[in-house]
Amino acid sequence: MPVPELPNRLSKEYINSLPLIRYEGSIKIIEDNRELDTFLSRIPDGTITGFDTETRPVFRRGQNRLPALVQIALPETVLLIKLKPPGLPAALIEFFERESVKKTGIGLRTDIEKLQNITPFTARGFIDLSEIAAPKGIIQTGVRALAARYLQGRVSKTEQKSNWERKNLTDKQKNYAATDAWACALIYHEILNDERDYHDQPPLDDSSEEFTSI
Repeated sequence: MPVPELPNRLSKEYINSLPLIRYEGSIKIIEDNRELDTFLSRIPDGTITGFDTETRPVFRRGQNRLPALVQIALPETVLLIKLKPPGLPAALIEFFERESVKKTGIGLRTDIEKLQNITPFTARGFIDLSEIAAPKGIIQTGVRALAARYLQGRVSKTEQKSNWERKNLTDKQKNYAATDAWACALIYHEILNDERDYHDQPPLDDSSEEFTSI
Protein backbone atom coordinates (compact mmCIF):
# COMPACT_ATOMS: atom_id res chain seq x y z
CA MET A 1 0.00 0.00 0.00
CA PRO A 2 1.23 3.57 -0.64
CA VAL A 3 2.89 5.04 2.44
CA PRO A 4 1.96 8.69 2.99
CA GLU A 5 4.55 11.38 3.54
CA LEU A 6 4.88 11.63 7.32
CA PRO A 7 7.43 13.27 9.64
CA ASN A 8 9.88 11.42 11.88
CA ARG A 9 7.59 11.71 14.93
CA LEU A 10 3.82 11.32 14.94
CA SER A 11 1.59 13.04 17.47
CA LYS A 12 -0.54 10.99 19.81
CA GLU A 13 -3.57 12.81 18.42
CA TYR A 14 -2.74 11.76 14.87
CA ILE A 15 -2.30 8.12 15.85
CA ASN A 16 -5.57 8.12 17.80
CA SER A 17 -7.40 9.61 14.79
CA LEU A 18 -6.62 6.60 12.60
CA PRO A 19 -9.11 3.76 12.11
CA LEU A 20 -8.68 0.74 14.33
CA ILE A 21 -7.13 -2.23 12.56
CA ARG A 22 -7.25 -5.84 13.70
CA TYR A 23 -6.46 -9.27 12.38
CA GLU A 24 -9.57 -10.78 10.81
CA GLY A 25 -8.19 -14.15 9.70
CA SER A 26 -7.83 -17.59 11.23
CA ILE A 27 -6.49 -17.86 14.79
CA LYS A 28 -5.32 -21.24 16.07
CA ILE A 29 -4.72 -21.93 19.76
CA ILE A 30 -1.92 -24.50 20.12
CA GLU A 31 -1.58 -26.54 23.31
CA ASP A 32 -0.51 -29.90 21.87
CA ASN A 33 3.14 -30.41 20.92
CA ARG A 34 2.36 -32.74 18.05
CA GLU A 35 -0.02 -30.23 16.52
CA LEU A 36 2.62 -27.53 16.95
CA ASP A 37 5.19 -29.67 15.15
CA THR A 38 2.75 -30.22 12.29
CA PHE A 39 2.28 -26.48 11.76
CA LEU A 40 5.90 -25.41 12.17
CA SER A 41 7.46 -28.22 10.15
CA ARG A 42 5.38 -27.23 7.12
CA ILE A 43 6.64 -23.63 6.95
CA PRO A 44 8.62 -23.24 3.70
CA ASP A 45 12.09 -21.71 3.63
CA GLY A 46 11.96 -17.98 2.97
CA THR A 47 8.67 -17.42 4.77
CA ILE A 48 8.27 -14.09 6.55
CA THR A 49 6.42 -14.52 9.83
CA GLY A 50 5.28 -12.10 12.51
CA PHE A 51 6.42 -12.83 16.05
CA ASP A 52 5.52 -11.68 19.55
CA THR A 53 5.10 -12.96 23.09
CA GLU A 54 2.73 -12.15 25.94
CA THR A 55 3.53 -12.28 29.65
CA ARG A 56 1.21 -11.91 32.61
CA PRO A 57 1.89 -8.47 34.12
CA VAL A 58 3.34 -8.07 37.60
CA PHE A 59 2.34 -5.34 40.01
CA ARG A 60 4.93 -5.76 42.76
CA ARG A 61 8.53 -4.70 42.59
CA GLY A 62 10.88 -7.65 42.28
CA GLN A 63 8.31 -9.97 40.74
CA ASN A 64 9.16 -11.56 37.43
CA ARG A 65 7.18 -13.85 35.16
CA LEU A 66 8.11 -15.80 32.08
CA PRO A 67 6.17 -15.61 28.80
CA ALA A 68 2.87 -17.46 28.77
CA LEU A 69 2.12 -17.14 25.06
CA VAL A 70 4.06 -17.09 21.79
CA GLN A 71 2.40 -15.67 18.68
CA ILE A 72 3.52 -16.65 15.19
CA ALA A 73 1.75 -15.02 12.25
CA LEU A 74 1.83 -17.24 9.17
CA PRO A 75 0.43 -16.25 5.77
CA GLU A 76 -2.74 -18.28 6.32
CA THR A 77 -3.25 -18.16 10.09
CA VAL A 78 -1.87 -16.89 13.39
CA LEU A 79 -0.70 -19.47 15.91
CA LEU A 80 -1.18 -18.67 19.59
CA ILE A 81 1.09 -21.13 21.37
CA LYS A 82 0.40 -21.57 25.06
CA LEU A 83 3.60 -22.31 26.98
CA LYS A 84 3.60 -24.91 29.73
CA PRO A 85 6.23 -26.15 32.19
CA PRO A 86 8.83 -27.50 32.27
CA GLY A 87 10.29 -26.09 29.03
CA LEU A 88 9.79 -24.95 25.47
CA PRO A 89 8.53 -27.58 23.00
CA ALA A 90 11.23 -29.05 20.76
CA ALA A 91 9.40 -27.88 17.63
CA LEU A 92 9.39 -24.31 18.91
CA ILE A 93 13.11 -24.39 19.69
CA GLU A 94 13.79 -25.71 16.20
CA PHE A 95 11.70 -22.86 14.77
CA PHE A 96 13.60 -20.26 16.82
CA GLU A 97 16.92 -21.63 15.52
CA ARG A 98 15.81 -21.87 11.89
CA GLU A 99 17.63 -19.19 9.93
CA SER A 100 15.66 -19.74 6.72
CA VAL A 101 12.36 -18.57 8.25
CA LYS A 102 12.32 -14.91 9.29
CA LYS A 103 10.68 -13.90 12.56
CA THR A 104 9.78 -10.19 12.46
CA GLY A 105 8.90 -8.32 15.62
CA ILE A 106 9.64 -5.33 17.85
CA GLY A 107 11.79 -5.26 20.98
CA LEU A 108 12.88 -8.81 20.29
CA ARG A 109 15.87 -8.85 22.61
CA THR A 110 13.67 -8.92 25.71
CA ASP A 111 11.34 -11.54 24.23
CA ILE A 112 14.23 -13.79 23.25
CA GLU A 113 16.00 -13.46 26.60
CA LYS A 114 12.83 -14.38 28.50
CA LEU A 115 12.25 -17.41 26.30
CA GLN A 116 15.87 -18.47 26.73
CA ASN A 117 15.30 -18.38 30.48
CA ILE A 118 12.75 -21.14 29.98
CA THR A 119 14.91 -23.25 27.66
CA PRO A 120 18.26 -22.18 26.16
CA PHE A 121 18.41 -21.88 22.37
CA THR A 122 20.35 -19.99 19.71
CA ALA A 123 18.17 -17.30 18.13
CA ARG A 124 18.41 -17.21 14.35
CA GLY A 125 16.35 -15.47 11.70
CA PHE A 126 14.92 -12.81 14.02
CA ILE A 127 14.43 -9.31 12.57
CA ASP A 128 13.70 -6.41 14.91
CA LEU A 129 11.68 -3.76 13.08
CA SER A 130 12.83 -1.05 15.47
CA GLU A 131 16.42 -1.69 14.34
CA ILE A 132 15.34 -1.02 10.75
CA ALA A 133 13.22 2.03 11.57
CA ALA A 134 15.63 3.87 13.88
CA PRO A 135 18.49 4.25 11.34
CA LYS A 136 15.99 5.89 8.98
CA GLY A 137 15.50 8.64 11.55
CA ILE A 138 12.10 7.40 12.74
CA ILE A 139 11.75 8.28 16.42
CA GLN A 140 8.82 6.08 17.50
CA THR A 141 9.57 2.44 16.81
CA GLY A 142 6.84 0.63 18.77
CA VAL A 143 4.21 -1.44 16.99
CA ARG A 144 1.49 1.18 17.51
CA ALA A 145 3.49 3.99 15.90
CA LEU A 146 4.90 1.84 13.09
CA ALA A 147 1.42 0.53 12.30
CA ALA A 148 0.19 4.12 12.12
CA ARG A 149 3.03 5.04 9.78
CA TYR A 150 3.08 2.01 7.50
CA LEU A 151 -0.41 0.50 7.76
CA GLN A 152 -2.36 3.75 8.22
CA GLY A 153 -4.22 2.23 11.14
CA ARG A 154 -4.36 2.16 14.91
CA VAL A 155 -3.50 -0.98 16.89
CA SER A 156 -5.35 -1.31 20.19
CA LYS A 157 -3.26 -2.06 23.28
CA THR A 158 -6.17 -2.44 25.73
CA GLU A 159 -5.52 -6.14 26.44
CA GLN A 160 -1.76 -5.78 26.91
CA LYS A 161 -1.88 -6.04 30.71
CA SER A 162 -4.49 -8.76 30.96
CA ASN A 163 -3.89 -12.21 32.48
CA TRP A 164 -2.12 -14.22 29.80
CA GLU A 165 -1.84 -17.27 32.05
CA ARG A 166 -5.58 -17.88 32.23
CA LYS A 167 -6.73 -21.29 31.05
CA ASN A 168 -9.11 -19.98 28.40
CA LEU A 169 -8.12 -16.76 26.67
CA THR A 170 -10.92 -14.34 25.91
CA ASP A 171 -11.80 -13.43 22.34
CA LYS A 172 -10.36 -9.95 22.95
CA GLN A 173 -7.08 -11.46 24.15
CA LYS A 174 -6.89 -13.76 21.14
CA ASN A 175 -7.47 -10.93 18.70
CA TYR A 176 -5.04 -8.60 20.45
CA ALA A 177 -2.27 -11.22 20.45
CA ALA A 178 -2.88 -12.19 16.83
CA THR A 179 -3.00 -8.58 15.65
CA ASP A 180 0.38 -7.68 17.15
CA ALA A 181 2.18 -10.52 15.36
CA TRP A 182 0.24 -10.07 12.10
CA ALA A 183 0.98 -6.33 12.03
CA CYS A 184 4.73 -6.95 12.38
CA ALA A 185 4.81 -9.10 9.25
CA LEU A 186 2.91 -6.45 7.27
CA ILE A 187 5.10 -3.61 8.56
CA TYR A 188 8.25 -5.51 7.58
CA HIS A 189 7.27 -5.58 3.92
CA GLU A 190 6.36 -1.88 3.93
CA ILE A 191 9.43 -0.67 5.79
CA LEU A 192 11.78 -2.48 3.41
CA ASN A 193 10.25 -0.57 0.50
CA ASP A 194 10.54 2.79 2.28
CA GLU A 195 13.67 4.50 0.98
CA ARG A 196 13.01 7.86 2.66
CA ASP A 197 15.36 9.48 5.16
CA TYR A 198 13.48 10.91 8.13
CA HIS A 199 16.43 12.58 9.83
CA ASP A 200 15.99 16.27 10.68
CA GLN A 201 12.36 16.33 9.63
CA PRO A 202 10.04 18.44 11.81
CA PRO A 203 7.49 16.58 13.93
CA LEU A 204 3.81 16.48 13.04
CA ASP A 205 3.10 19.03 15.77
CA ASP A 206 5.15 21.13 18.18
CA SER A 207 4.34 19.04 21.26
CA SER A 208 7.38 18.45 23.44
CA GLU A 209 6.13 15.01 24.48
CA GLU A 210 7.69 12.07 22.67
CA PHE A 211 5.74 8.87 22.32
CA THR A 212 8.72 6.65 21.66
CA SER A 213 7.11 3.59 23.26
CA ILE A 214 3.85 3.78 21.30
